[in-house]
Amino acid sequence: MVQVQPVDLSVFGVTLPSDRVGMVISQPHLSLTQEEPFRCTIDAKARQLQVVSDTLNVARTHAHGLAKTHFTIFPEYSIPGVDGIALIDSVLSELGWPVGTIVIGGCDALDKSQFVELCQRPGTHTEGVNSADIGNNQWINCAITWVKSQDGSIHRWLQPKLAPAGPERDVQFQSMFRGGSVFSFRGPLTNGTQYRFSSLVCFDWIAPFVGEAAWRRVLQGLAVEAHPNELSLSWFFVIQHNKKPSHTAFLEQVRNFFDQNISPSVHRHRSCLVFANTAGLAKPGRNREYGTTSLIFSAQSLFDKPTCPLTFSADGRRFRGTRLLDPFKQAVFREGGACVHSFAQINPSSLGIGPAGNAYAVESAYVFPLNDFADPRTPSDQVPACIKWLNDELDELDQADHQLGSRYADASLAPQINEAHATIVLAMRRLSAKSVASTIQLAAQGSGAQHADLWNGIEAQGLEHLIHTLSILGLAYGIPPIGTDPAHATATIRNQAVHVLATRGNTHEECMEHAKRFLPQRGSVLVVSRDTDNTHWLKVMGSYLQQESTQLDAERNITDPASGLLHLGYADLLHLFRSEPTVGALEGAINDQFDT
Repeated sequence: MVQVQPVDLSVFGVTLPSDRVGMVISQPHLSLTQEEPFRCTIDAKARQLQVVSDTLNVARTHAHGLAKTHFTIFPEYSIPGVDGIALIDSVLSELGWPVGTIVIGGCDALDKSQFVELCQRPGTHTEGVNSADIGNNQWINCAITWVKSQDGSIHRWLQPKLAPAGPERDVQFQSMFRGGSVFSFRGPLTNGTQYRFSSLVCFDWIAPFVGEAAWRRVLQGLAVEAHPNELSLSWFFVIQHNKKPSHTAFLEQVRNFFDQNISPSVHRHRSCLVFANTAGLAKPGRNREYGTTSLIFSAQSLFDKPTCPLTFSADGRRFRGTRLLDPFKQAVFREGGACVHSFAQINPSSLGIGPAGNAYAVESAYVFPLNDFADPRTPSDQVPACIKWLNDELDELDQADHQLGSRYADASLAPQINEAHATIVLAMRRLSAKSVASTIQLAAQGSGAQHADLWNGIEAQGLEHLIHTLSILGLAYGIPPIGTDPAHATATIRNQAVHVLATRGNTHEECMEHAKRFLPQRGSVLVVSRDTDNTHWLKVMGSYLQQESTQLDAERNITDPASGLLHLGYADLLHLFRSEPTVGALEGAINDQFDT
């Protein structure tokens, strides 16, 4: 049976804003031991301590724009043992760390002696935990809630995990101690009402206790407290080290949690459910496991749904791979690699009815780096969706199977083309968000996506076509300046500046019609098109341009910008790369295409 332990934080002077709170969530990539007790590996411990320190520094700078960071969250297993706990104790004790703030984090495995010693420290609260119940051959996966009180003293509440997950059950040498209680914290908001919050550790969110999930026990405890009145649950934190955060069983509990027929006296239409997970990668990138840190709100909340906001997505389908949570308002942070999220979370109960109350659930969402990775996806700033998408795709294109030199290793120019490829990819990573948006729109003829959160295979294929086109042209003529809007690049061909447009689509004709929408007003233009089957552009079939000449020095009619365009089929360009023995020969062969 799970016991709910109430804690009144008004005793410690913890008053929280009624309209919005500053929140920082660490999203580290963990290296844990393969056997129980699961702890940070020796080699990774110094790095993980630095992660804790870096996260606390982000919280202290409060980039979200509020006076202080009210909640700092570390996922399950993120705090490396007693050394990590001591580090947090030390930082919170500093004069520069603001009072009235809360830190919630998951510690890696503690043995019995470490846990008992921690329980005996001043300011530690362990209601519902009897150390005598812990076996000598057991270890503890523990959530800790720190509070810095108004007088500057530090208090800790220890909440052992209630139920082991699969890897914690499948053990050979020691077993995980099962906790039996959950803390329910309450205190005053600045408008005179009350806040309430609780935390669970990962699997506790779905583990059954006498047929019920632990969160239901928390609600039942609050319902007893509320009777015969009503009260609201402000936050519910689930700290995770979850390989499959979008598993159906996990998300189905979200639907149940917001079902107001369950414990109806405990209102959740003004609640914020926080899923804080570890990272799927040690650096920024697209993760298929872990990640998906998110905030979820009731479908009845009055938040507006932004189309494609900075840093987070209001539509989790792309990142979760399911529509289970479509009815709910949510903010899913796009970055799944190691990082720190900093943002202002808006209190749903602060919204007014009508246009005057319009707001998004999250504001000023910044992404900070971890592990010393400098990357456009973790700029210590807000991140447009197109920047995140582009850099994730470029990671894929950096793999050997996407490089022309690896695909066609028998080509004489294979080594050089891979060098050109790497240079082009690096230049693409430096593009501005507006340049990225226009670049992809031009490259992907069949794209009907209105914004980057909807980009998918068509846009990815267009980007690959662009990288390969610029790599071949860059090998022949030197790497061109990238992102010269509205063109993709500007190459110097026969001592003449030529705007390059690379478009992939259904047919060469459709590619050309698409490219005409983006033509620069003046100057020579080269369109390199690739159709669905990557066929050659057959000039003998006649030109669909208004002027059949495709010579480099052809004049463009200012009243007809489409006249005098240069055109190459990508299949022809690829053939020249594969067949020519030297860079000079490749340049000459491409030049010959403009003399016919």
